[in-house]
Amino acid sequence: MITINTINFNERYRLVTRSDFDGLVCAMILKELDILDEIKFVHPKDIQDKIIDITGRDILTNLPYDDRALLVFDHHNSEKLRNKELLNAENYIIDGNAPSAARVVYSYFIKEHKAKLDRISDELMREVDKADSAMYNENEILNPTRWTLLNFIMDARTGLGRFRNFRISNYDLMMKLIDFCLENNNIDDILELPDVKERVDLYFEQQELFKKQLNKIAKANKKVLVLDYRNEDIIYAGNRFLCYSIYPDIEISINVVKGKNNNIAIMIGKSIINRNSAFDIGQCCLSYGGGGHKNAGTCQVSANEADKVLAEIIEKINNN
Repeated sequence: MITINTINFNERYRLVTRSDFDGLVCAMILKELDILDEIKFVHPKDIQDKIIDITGRDILTNLPYDDRALLVFDHHNSEKLRNKELLNAENYIIDGNAPSAARVVYSYFIKEHKAKLDRISDELMREVDKADSAMYNENEILNPTRWTLLNFIMDARTGLGRFRNFRISNYDLMMKLIDFCLENNNIDDILELPDVKERVDLYFEQQELFKKQLNKIAKANKKVLVLDYRNEDIIYAGNRFLCYSIYPDIEISINVVKGKNNNIAIMIGKSIINRNSAFDIGQCCLSYGGGGHKNAGTCQVSANEADKVLAEIIEKINNN
C-alpha cells in the first residue's frame, strides 16, 4: 500500500475527476492539504480509452484505474472486478464499501492531516456520501432542497447544460465553489450565489416538462423501466431519480441516449424507492465494456448493437 509520504507536500498535483458533487469535495480536500494545482474534469470512458494524457503528477478520483497516475482513489466495485491483478498496486486506493470517492480520499488523509482538514465538515462528508450513494427518500426526490438540490444541479445527468449559456461555465462554477464552500459551508448561502441560483431556477422551470416527457417515453417491463430517448429531439433537464417516484414498483431503470461516435449510451440504475434488487449493475456493465458499482453503471455500445444489448440486459435483470 502506498503511504502518504509518497506525496511531496511541497509540490502541487493535478486532480482528475468527474464534474459533480463528489468531485467538488475531493477538490476541497486536496485544496486544504495545499497540494492542489489544477483540476481536469473528465468522463470515465475517456480514462478507460486512454484518451486523457495522465502523468505522475495526477491524482485521480472516482475514475477507472490508470497506472500512469500518482494516486487513484475509487469506490466502484466493478473496478475491483476489472482490476483484480492491480488491487495491490501501490498507487491504487479503492474501497468498494465506501459510499463516495470523497470518503476514500478523506479517510486516506485524515489520520495524519486532521488539523488541515478542519474545514471539511462532518455535515459536508455526510451529504456527499448521501449524494454519491443516492440515499434519498421520495420527498427529497420530488422537492429537493439544500445539499440535495445542489447535488442535482451539479450532476451532468440532470442535463441543465443543454439549455442555456450560463454566465460562467460549469468548470468555472466548480472552481468558484471550491473556495466558497471552504470559506462558507452554509448551504443556504451557497444556493443564493448568482451562478448557482441561475441553474436552480432553470431546474425548476423544466421540472414539469421533464415529468411529461418521462411519462411519454417510459416503458415498464416487469422489474425494469426503460426510458428510451433516442427518438426525442429535446431531452428536458430533470432529476434522474424522479422515475422511481412515478413508478414505485420497478426495481431498475435503464436510460438509453445517443452518445458520441454513433454509439448509444445505456445508463442503468437501481430504484432508490424499491430497494429489493440484488442485481449487480456494475458487473453487468463491465461485460459490455462499461462499469459502475452494484447500484448503478453505464456502458456504450454501437448503434447497430444497442437493441440487442438492451434486450439482453433486460432479460438478465428480470431473470435475476
